Amino acid sequence: MSGTIDFVPCLLPRRRLLQASVMGVLGASLLGSSVLAWAQDKSFPGVAVESGGHKPTYLPARDADAVAHSLAENLFWNEQLMEHAVFLTMLSPGPELATHRTELEKFKGTFAGRLEQARGGALSSGTLVDFNRQSMDEAKRFADFKRQMRDDQISGKIRSLVWPTFADHVAREADYFSMRLKNLSAGEIELDREAATEFWATIMGEHSDFIAHLLDPAEQALIDTSMKSAEKFRALDLAAEKDAPDYQGTLDATEKLLGFKVIAVKGIDAGQIKSIIHPTLADHVRREAVKAVDELKRVV
Repeated sequence: MSGTIDFVPCLLPRRRLLQASVMGVLGASLLGSSVLAWAQDKSFPGVAVESGGHKPTYLPARDADAVAHSLAENLFWNEQLMEHAVFLTMLSPGPELATHRTELEKFKGTFAGRLEQARGGALSSGTLVDFNRQSMDEAKRFADFKRQMRDDQISGKIRSLVWPTFADHVAREADYFSMRLKNLSAGEIELDREAATEFWATIMGEHSDFIAHLLDPAEQALIDTSMKSAEKFRALDLAAEKDAPDYQGTLDATEKLLGFKVIAVKGIDAGQIKSIIHPTLADHVRREAVKAVDELKRVV
């Protein structure tokens, strides 16, 4: 496939934004097969890039080998984990959380370093296993830190602004990254259909919940849309738990949510949506939806 993604050539007027969100037509109008497209990144053989937001989203090309898949995973997830450290730092104010912020700054530096190494050509057929192992080790350390933060928040040991669900959410993303690298290091390129579908249904449902709770109460139409999306993904999760996963339904719901996120990024950037959603966070979850759509299309 060729071409780059350009979902929204201009920002929709606020009234149209709200109408489109409430009517649920974003997926159909913005995510046609001719729109969601990747371009080959000449800097990284076997890696495609989607460039529809603040930062590019790196994805394995359709004919990618284990090295290219590993490179794409490292380019994508090390960026995401670096930003997790940024968000957790932002949500840890006050002198009593100074130690946490110091640790989080270290994690930020670690994943920024891993990202630069991946960009600089450190990952090759000869270094694949060792490079992936180092990324896995760092991802596990960060996942452990996140879960400790979750537990301390629940127990009252710390008083941050981090929801326990959010801490657990970003820990599970690190786990997924590690699992994918482990499989690729063993030469297993194909995604596990059930695992990928279950993971992304859960992640996208939680994104919907997070968005609803970070919007200003005045944004009732957008809140309602987000909550309905969360309910849809919970239903998909329940079906999967009953050994009746709806693969196509999960892809359809994720494409629709991606359209919503694309519009949300534009609205937040332009100051047309009232919220406490940082623009970096808005684009962060947009990129994860792009990643989810790509993986779900590979397994449906």
